[in-house]
Amino acid sequence: MTAFYLAALAGDVPTAERLSAPVSDRFAKFLNAVDDRAPRTALDLGCGVGTYTVALARAGFEVVAVDQVPTQILRSRLVGLADWANRIGVVQQRIETFSVEKQFGVVVAKDVLHYLRQDQVRETLTRCIQRAPVGTGHFLEVFTDITRTDRQGRRVLIEDEAAYTADTFRTTIERLYTGWDCHMSLTRHCERNGDSPHNYFEANKITVRTYRDADHEPRR
Repeated sequence: MTAFYLAALAGDVPTAERLSAPVSDRFAKFLNAVDDRAPRTALDLGCGVGTYTVALARAGFEVVAVDQVPTQILRSRLVGLADWANRIGVVQQRIETFSVEKQFGVVVAKDVLHYLRQDQVRETLTRCIQRAPVGTGHFLEVFTDITRTDRQGRRVLIEDEAAYTADTFRTTIERLYTGWDCHMSLTRHCERNGDSPHNYFEANKITVRTYRDADHEPRR
C-alpha cells in the first residue's frame, strides 16, 4: 500500500480517495464551526499532497502534517508560497506511531484510518482525545463496508485493514467521543476501473464532525 500511494501521489494518479481534490464543503462547514476557545494548532494525519494541511494553514492554524510518504511531496508544493506556508511542519511517520505531545485545536484524518487495524484506530484517536482541550474539533472521513475487485471481478483484500462496517465504526466513534458534540453522515462511494464492467472500489464513506465542549475521559 505504501508503494501504491507513493506512486499515486508522485504521479497524480486517480484513487478512490481523490488525493488531489480540493477540500470538501463538509470540511469547510466543520472548520467554520470550530470553537474560538480551541488552540490555533492543527494535526493532519495522513496528509498526502497536503490539500487539507494547506487549507488549515491558510485559515491561520499552525499545522503538523504527518504521513509515511517522503516529506518532499508536500514540501515541494509549499516552495515560494505566502508566509502562511511557514506555519506548516511536515513529519514522515506512520500515523499509528505518531506521539501526540501537544494540544491541537483541530485534528484531521481524512480517508486514512480504515487502512489501520481497529485497535490502532482506537489508540490513535485516543491519543488525540486525551490531549484535546475544550473547544477542539476533530474531522474524520473513513471508508466502511469496503469491497475491492480487480479487472476480472475477483475480490482484493488488504492485510490488517480495519474492515469496519458502518455500524461498527459508528459504535467506535460513540464510545471514544463520549461527551463531545458529534455529527456523523454516510454517503455511498463507487469507483470503476477504466473500461472494466466492475466497480473496483465500493464503500460507504462516513464523515465525522465532532467538537469537545466539556471535559471527559475517553474509553478504550
